[in-house]
Amino acid sequence: MRARNRSRALTLNPMTLNPMTLNPMWRLAVLAFACAVGLVALGGPAYAAATPPAAEEAGILTTIGELLLRGGILMIPIALCSILTVGLAIERAISLRQIKVAPTDLWDDVEARLSDRDIDGAREVVAGSDLPLGRMLHAGLVHWEDSLSDVAAALEDAGQREADDLERNLPALQGVVSVAPLLGLLGTVVGMIQSFYTVAKERALGNPELLAEGIGQALVTTAAGLSVAIPALVLYYIFRGQIRKLVRAFDDASRGTLALHRDLAG
Repeated sequence: MRARNRSRALTLNPMTLNPMTLNPMWRLAVLAFACAVGLVALGGPAYAAATPPAAEEAGILTTIGELLLRGGILMIPIALCSILTVGLAIERAISLRQIKVAPTDLWDDVEARLSDRDIDGAREVVAGSDLPLGRMLHAGLVHWEDSLSDVAAALEDAGQREADDLERNLPALQGVVSVAPLLGLLGTVVGMIQSFYTVAKERALGNPELLAEGIGQALVTTAAGLSVAIPALVLYYIFRGQIRKLVRAFDDASRGTLALHRDLAG
């Protein structure tokens, strides 16, 4: 596989968002959401108990849950983005483990059999394999009796398909990075409009406390959106780095297979 294939930009593919392929992820997302709700429910009273009475008398928000509720209706899509990020992170962290994609012992076994000219044995090792590396090697070994260029083409095509599959769900994570801050900004703009409208309606232009309270609540959505987008961006780059590492393993196995084919044919 060419090096340029490893560094190409990700594009949003609607097929990667097929709900039938994301069922395990959604189950994990629901579990993560339930845990988050439980933490808020348990942590809210404890946080409120630790809040000085003076703060309550001054009208200061006493719980994280109350603070989030004050953010308005746009907190709902931001919360959904958060749940989606957790689900995607769990699904990709499980799926992109090297043992699930390109275990080194698989290539070592195939390489040893090919070195011993046991082509049929090497095919048996990868036949019916559910591992991406195994499927790529099987595609090349099927054409072992053909020319070197045919084997190389089969390995490259299969490797590219497997590399594309590794990027599954990453476009959705990238979408969260873009959408969550915009939702937060929209919530802030709407909140500030409502705040100024309230000040005008109450004829309280000389009351900075009323204006500050409204603006403070409006900024909650911006903080929430950034709190979702920043971890999502970090996870995106972590997973991209892991994918590049796995694609290099594909490349090494492909080069090794072609080198053995060249040596045995000679």
